[in-house]
Amino acid sequence: TETLEDNFSFSGRTRAPAEWSDHRLLYVTPELQEDLHLSGWPSVTLRIAADAPAANLSVWLVALPWTEGRSPSGGVVTRGWADLRNHRSLTGAAPADPEAAALARATDHRSFTSQESLVPGEFYEVTFHLNPDDQVIPAGERLGLLVFSSDREFTLRPDPGVRLTLDLDETRLTLPVVGGDEALRQALGGG
Repeated sequence: TETLEDNFSFSGRTRAPAEWSDHRLLYVTPELQEDLHLSGWPSVTLRIAADAPAANLSVWLVALPWTEGRSPSGGVVTRGWADLRNHRSLTGAAPADPEAAALARATDHRSFTSQESLVPGEFYEVTFHLNPDDQVIPAGERLGLLVFSSDREFTLRPDPGVRLTLDLDETRLTLPVVGGDEALRQALGGG
């Protein structure tokens, strides 16, 4: 497991390129040997605990090295957010068609679950999609999974200090790679 401490004072843009931070976790691929084309809805599954009854969860997919001029978002490829108190509705595999699933949930009042306080220290599994994207990550860059709590640009800003603990063995990232697993292996140099 690995732990981070929430602090909205630090933006995702300062967390991603930092060599080290108590306020985020960052997992990075080896340098890409070939261009990697992503197109669709990445999804992430995390098994995570908080030491408080409520916590934000922010996940960014980033390209490194971080360069502000790379795109309007800097090194951000895509991102997503979750309120851990909604863990019951964020459990299980991400649907293959996120738009259809969202429409079904929005039109079926039974699908809504009320937020419930977290039991501090208890692990919860959440699965959700990041924003859809279509772009090519060039050879020479690395992909990074950035996990933190409050994203000052997009989430509520609770008082700093909530600690999140991530179970790495139960964490998965699913990428929509054009060309599938073989294209991903090629890009990572695994031929």
